[in-house]
Amino acid sequence: MSRVLYTKERWETVLEINKHLMQQYLRNCKADKKGERTIREYGYDLRFFLCWNLLFNENMSVLDFKKKHFNEFKFFMVEERNASNARINRLLSAIRTMMSYAEDDDDDYEDYIRNPAAKIKGLEKEPVKENAFLSQRQIDLLRDYLAQHKMLQHLCLLDILYDTGARVNEVLQVKDTDTLEKGYLKVICKGGRAEYILLHEHAKESIKLHLSVKQPGEAFWQSKYGPVTKTSTLRGWVNDMCKILKSLDPGAPHFTPHSFRHTFLENTTNGTHYLCKIIGRKFTMEEAQLLAHHKSIDMTKSYLKPKDDELIFGLFGIKIA
Repeated sequence: MSRVLYTKERWETVLEINKHLMQQYLRNCKADKKGERTIREYGYDLRFFLCWNLLFNENMSVLDFKKKHFNEFKFFMVEERNASNARINRLLSAIRTMMSYAEDDDDDYEDYIRNPAAKIKGLEKEPVKENAFLSQRQIDLLRDYLAQHKMLQHLCLLDILYDTGARVNEVLQVKDTDTLEKGYLKVICKGGRAEYILLHEHAKESIKLHLSVKQPGEAFWQSKYGPVTKTSTLRGWVNDMCKILKSLDPGAPHFTPHSFRHTFLENTTNGTHYLCKIIGRKFTMEEAQLLAHHKSIDMTKSYLKPKDDELIFGLFGIKIA
């Protein structure tokens, strides 16, 4: 059988009771002002789950599920799909919260008084991948290569990511209008909040270069297939840059768009970011927190390189080689 579970044809045959519950639950998420992206992902996950129920569980009402049925789905994801722990936990979380909604709704689901999905435990978190950090020297090395080879969209992407510490979905929102004149952009951030990201010297330079050669009518981010509307294209360009830097500096780490967020915060707070030379000092942790739009300084600190060894060695005046 194909690995694709959800199709429009199958969705048409999913039990109406199940579809109605999912739709009511997602409406409730909107009423609770959850982010559009979060709600969209809940919908994808729950449709996947309900199509599994259609194909492997006789399309039974999820209101009649016992603990074993939820465990069967978990087993399917582990053994048949070989899904990551994070993917499985996300699916289970969406299912648990949907069933909790049914348990709490006394109007439409007054007979549903016990939610067995609440007893299904998630899997242990997999080891977190080590964050990649780039030095200012490596950034400059990559900038020079991209400029010399007229890879101006790649250069724009590099400079905006490193100048702002923005997430890739925020950078995707960059448009032509007033980009250079204002020196800042208002974008929709994680959680649906509107925030500002600031453009600085390098980003303004590369944007100006890019706009000078961009064809009339083209989008700011334009691939050979047309306007770029998905972050996957920008991620692909960052992967190109990773290969280029590896050829220039074999010791460079593998990096992703999110690596620039870590690098921005690390380099601005340790004083090596080129912006620190412009303002004459390194950034405070509070300033870095505000620029990253983090809710707490602890979150900002979690993005930085571990400093435990440096603190312990420094206590005794020993330098780490």
